[in-house]
Amino acid sequence: MQEFDFLASLEFFGVKLGLHQTEELFRRLGSPEKELQFIHVAGSNGKGSTCAFLENAFRAAGVKTGFYSSPHLIQVNERFRINGIPVADEPLKAAIRRLEQVAAGMAQDGMKITYFEATTALAAMLFKEAQCQIVLWETGMGGRLDATNIITPLASVITGISLEHTQYLGDTLEKIAAEKAGIIKPERPVFVASRTPRAALDVIRRTAEDKQAAFHCSPQVDPASVTFTPHPHFSQSFRLNDGTCLTVPLPGPHQRENAALAWSVICALHKDLSLDPEVMRRSFADVRWDGRFQFIPGKPLVVDSGHNPEGIGVLVDTLKELYPGRKFHFIFGAFSDKDTIQSLKMLAPLAESFLFLQMETMRASYSPGELAAQLRDAVGAEIPWRSVSLEEAIKEPQDMTVLCGSLHLCGDALAELARIR
Repeated sequence: MQEFDFLASLEFFGVKLGLHQTEELFRRLGSPEKELQFIHVAGSNGKGSTCAFLENAFRAAGVKTGFYSSPHLIQVNERFRINGIPVADEPLKAAIRRLEQVAAGMAQDGMKITYFEATTALAAMLFKEAQCQIVLWETGMGGRLDATNIITPLASVITGISLEHTQYLGDTLEKIAAEKAGIIKPERPVFVASRTPRAALDVIRRTAEDKQAAFHCSPQVDPASVTFTPHPHFSQSFRLNDGTCLTVPLPGPHQRENAALAWSVICALHKDLSLDPEVMRRSFADVRWDGRFQFIPGKPLVVDSGHNPEGIGVLVDTLKELYPGRKFHFIFGAFSDKDTIQSLKMLAPLAESFLFLQMETMRASYSPGELAAQLRDAVGAEIPWRSVSLEEAIKEPQDMTVLCGSLHLCGDALAELARIR
């Protein structure tokens, strides 16, 4: 596991916004990105789900796909999917060995690459080696200065804007939208979620106009058309205002919006790529994206990766839609740089109780006592809570339990569930 140790060691170099070092890294690797075609996806939430819809659709139409996403849930291999399957250890280790040699040379020249720069480079190397035809390319934190932004894509996609990472991206929706809109390239179309707040949408539209990039807003979902097939084999079907009917297995109003956005990309690109849109439309029904309101078989447990107020908001909307009037037991843990007071304030009206836990990670996270204090501050009343370990919380969940608060926690839970299954 020496190669993975090298990759893990890069996490200590933290966040570094800017493209000069990434461009130099890719140049020394032989510019693998120049032999690939990308769809570049940015946004505050929904990037992974939108990419998952698109990846599944392109693959169903016979295209060999690459899918770079972050962070991973359990293993780093998940960040690099080829035809929907995480890359195996051996090709990944071979790519890391080559990367390590290049990184050593850069270090001698005073440039220490970050973890995200490394994984972004690995993705391009692996997808070039596999001769992927279309790459779904998900940004990390931002857009304009994100390491992924060294490519010129077939199209850019922006899934939505909310206040997040304000210390890096700005403290208003307009500033954050400007950073996300930095992925828009001259004369390459941009697709935007219709749910995007107007202030942010105006910024993205102006950026598109400045770069002569065709601007597309995703079709609206007809709320009267929504029907559900219940768990354990959940699906929801709905109609868009362009007349298209879609069925998706991912719960929640936000997944209807993500699917609509993905569909708008397909509608615009399928002719130039000589792909069958009907095959791609049908593929939405069997997409899979773990950790997004994921039902756990045999347990009254849902695992969700909601980790900021917008993500928790869509979790709450999904719970209200599927279980109107019901209350839940929440398993909750969070990193200390997250706005947990707002998240807890949204969860509290649906809470029967909270199980707070301390996450096992080198990154700073809130203690159960700190979370309980935030809960009291958020609601001004006592809601039953206790401190538990993750193993205790998920081994025998009470009636209808929901785990949320951190994607890292979500991954730990899925790994533990796989171990005890």
